[in-house]
Order: sequence, then structure tokens, then C-alpha cells
Amino acid sequence: MKIANIICSTKNDKVVLSGQLILDSGKKHDIYFEVDAEFERYLSKDATPFIPLALPISMRKREDLEVTDASSKVISKTSKIMSILKGWNTGFNRITIKSKSAKKSIRRVSNVGCFFSGGVDSFYTYLKNKKKIDFLIFVHGFDISTQNTDFYKNVQKNIVQISEKEKIKIIRVKTNLRETLEQYFDWDMAHEFGLASVSLFLSRGLGEVYMSCGQTSIGADHHYMTPELDTLWSTETMKVNHYGCTADKIKKLKFLSNFDIVMETLRVCWVNTYGQYNCSECEKCFRNMLALYATNSLEKCKTFEKPINTEKLRKIKVNPYVLRYFVSVLNVLKMKKDRSQIRYALEEFVTNNRHPSSFQKFVRKLRSFVSKLDKTYNHHRLYWFLASRGYA
Repeated sequence: MKIANIICSTKNDKVVLSGQLILDSGKKHDIYFEVDAEFERYLSKDATPFIPLALPISMRKREDLEVTDASSKVISKTSKIMSILKGWNTGFNRITIKSKSAKKSIRRVSNVGCFFSGGVDSFYTYLKNKKKIDFLIFVHGFDISTQNTDFYKNVQKNIVQISEKEKIKIIRVKTNLRETLEQYFDWDMAHEFGLASVSLFLSRGLGEVYMSCGQTSIGADHHYMTPELDTLWSTETMKVNHYGCTADKIKKLKFLSNFDIVMETLRVCWVNTYGQYNCSECEKCFRNMLALYATNSLEKCKTFEKPINTEKLRKIKVNPYVLRYFVSVLNVLKMKKDRSQIRYALEEFVTNNRHPSSFQKFVRKLRSFVSKLDKTYNHHRLYWFLASRGYA
């Protein structure tokens, strides 16, 4: 594979960096990053932002990677990055990097950015480090599809409200990189590569970038995002910080419940049934609503318009990794000697997911099979169609 045809252009007050990932088979992936023109001097206009996308795909396809005109610092760390990815035991293979005209950046700046979606982890990272942070980085194309402009505008209103109240500027980035990455990986894994790419895209204007981790270091399982890997995406002049793995969901929400701006704008949902800000009934809404309930702050949060639906909670299915969030809440409720219907519904949910019936196992396998077909041949279109209507 090679990274090629990198072009930077300006149109309608936007600056767009585009490039192609060209596989050995001749297949091409067109990738772009877009930002407001006022931030043009912040951009790395070379191959560097494309490396976190091309490297894992090349490793998965067993193709050597050809890179011209990129950060020598990032290139020098690809061996360590490959060792970490290979250690995941998910089909990554070590390859050779063929680098030409690698360059060393010498322009140093002091600006600090923080990826921000309005969710628990990014709010926690920002509020814990707000004295250092100059910019919130809001990406269209990660958890909100680039085609979903109406919902993006709805979310953006709250992000603007947050920035105005906090007196902090926003860097709005739009990118289609997820559409390419999801042809090879689940977004849980690929999210790491997306964050790294956008960080490198802005690396000439930011001296530091904060990435938020959603998993505590207890048990040493960060679900792909780790301090060791995140920091390796740093350049000669930009440091990448991994933040948040010392606090679990309950600890974070207990802290965040003290801030009115969080309780007025918190967004955790990624299903957004019928365009709802938080649907209150997907597994991610449930895990956050339950954590708020465990910290006696659910009623303070204005963005969950429905109470916890205990009947639906009993029936939802999650993978073992996600189940840990729910178990941690259940343990807190047991310690508090909670005797509510919520606690009993949560207990039943945990039991059902730990010990599924034969029929439930069959349904899970069938869903997994259909999901793989949808991912491989349909870019998850079936899933998102069903999810937006409350069926997934």
C-alpha cells in the first residue's frame, strides 16, 4: 500500500486535506479532513495524518507501506506501534515501512487541544485539565455520520453553548476516515486510529492533544486505547496525552454531576433513535443512566427525557467487555443496600448476559453473523437503518 495524491485546497472558508490509500490490488480509498480556514496554519499538509489509517490496514492486509514526505518522529515509532497492534492478537502482521523524504518539524507552539464530543469521558478530561486547554476538537464523522447533517447541527448547538459558557474556542473537523476504517475493523478498535489521524492533521498548530479513555486501568484492559499506544502518535512538536484511565464511569459521573453545564448538555447515545439526543434505551444510555442513578444524580441530568425502562433493561444483550460497566454499578447498588426495581432489573440483566439460554445463544450467533455480513458488504447500513428506528 502507498499513501499518495495528497492535496490541500481551500473552498468556501474551508480548508480540505485529501489523499488516497492505494492497496497493492489497485483498490483506492479516498480520505479527506476538513476544517475552518482560520485554522489553516494548524494543519500538517503532508502524509503524516494518513499514517494511523494506512498502517493498521497494511498490517491487516499484509502489505508493506510506502510513505513519502511525513514526520520522521512518527515514522521512527511505527515499529513500536506495530508491536502493540500485533500484541492484540486480532490479525495484525508486522510489515515493512518504505519511507522517502521523511522530515523533521521544528515549529513549536503552545496551544493545547482536547477531543470533545459532549460525552462523559471528554467532559471529564476537559474539566480536569481546563486550565491548560485552549481548544475543544469536535469531529463530524466519528460518532455522527458525515451524511447526518441535521443531527450534527443539533449536537453542534450544545457544543457551541458549552464553548461560549466556558469561554473556549472550538476546532470543527469533518472527515470521512471512519467509512474506510470500518471496512476493516470495528469502530471500537478503529476509534484509536481516527483520533491519532485528526491529531496529526492539526499537529502544526497544537503543542499538546488530549485523548480521553473510557476504561479504568483496573484490570489493565483499556479496550485498544492505552497510554503506551496513544503517546506514540506524538510528533517532534506535538505531544499526545492519554487521559482518564484512573477513573471509572461512576467516579467520573459523580464528579461531573457537580457541573450544571454537564447536566444540561451531556450526550452519550450513539444510536439516536429517530434523531433523539439521548434515546435513553440503548445499552450506552443505560450504562450511563445507571451510573448517574448510583451517584444519586440521574434526576439532575436534563438530557435523559425518559426514566430507566426496567423491562427493556432486563432484555438487552451486551458483550462481556461492556457488561463490566453494568456489574460495577450493580456492586455499588448492593453496597448501598438499594432495594429498588432498578437494582433488581439490573441483577436480572447481568444474570441473563452471564448465563444466556440456548435460544439466546442462538440469537446472538445469528445477530453476529448478520452483523459481519452487513459490515463486510454493506458498510453497516442495515445496522444503522434499524438502530435509527429503534430495532437494533
